[in-house]
Amino acid sequence: YDCGCGRGYTGDGVICEDVDECALQLDDCDANATCENEVGSFTCTCKPGFAGDGRTCVDIDECHIGYHDCDAQASCTNTAGGFTCACNPGYAGDGRTCVDVDECAEGTHDCDANATCTNTVGSFICECAPGYAGDGHTCVDVDECAEGAHACSPDAICTNTDGSFTCACKPGYAGDGRTCSDVDEC
Repeated sequence: YDCGCGRGYTGDGVICEDVDECALQLDDCDANATCENEVGSFTCTCKPGFAGDGRTCVDIDECHIGYHDCDAQASCTNTAGGFTCACNPGYAGDGRTCVDVDECAEGTHDCDANATCTNTVGSFICECAPGYAGDGHTCVDVDECAEGAHACSPDAICTNTDGSFTCACKPGYAGDGRTCSDVDEC
């Protein structure tokens, strides 16, 4: 008779020892799997973030299937074997927790110097101050005198100023410019 060791064992047939296929790299596990030696054999298990039978492992797209813990105000990006979270513009944090950034308080807005900045959730709004026109990012002086958008008396002279106007009664009239009365020179 002839003695021999079975598959997964080595020796002279009388004494047989387990072969560690994993340590000797004799396994056929996927590159994204871990090999675990067993007596006379081995098993392949896909690493976290991968799915399959261990001999074939494919990446799980955690972002697509919703299997992630990114904040509602963050974007999820799939990576090989995992994912990353990044807060959306207007938010700060690690991607798993995102909080609103107050661009107005931090001075990270692009509002014009003649505009007011109002923080909103995830963003901000720029509005030109009274006496200015524009989109809030660019504001130009409104010439109230030329446009007739002033409250000067018809007997007054309107003078445009930066962001406003002044009224002065015409010669021969007295008052504050908004109300002018004829002066009786006699």
